[in-house]
Amino acid sequence: MVIDLERLKTVQVKVPERLYNEIQGRIKTGIYADQSEVLKEALKKMFAEESREFLREIVKRKRITKKEMLKEWKKIRENS
Repeated sequence: MVIDLERLKTVQVKVPERLYNEIQGRIKTGIYADQSEVLKEALKKMFAEESREFLREIVKRKRITKKEMLKEWKKIRENS
């Protein structure tokens, strides 16, 4: 994926020492290249999980069946 560096925004965050050490450990082991990469990945995962939870709640409230959901996903994929 190509990232347009001019469109990136800087965000500063303070974290407890325990989280800081976790971040540094992932960098030292080579899992991630730097702090920015760790935090971007963590945010993407968090937002994806929130989206899944939101969809689960809608499915539950609207009583959508698994078959109906799969049919809708198929339509979305075919139109992408």
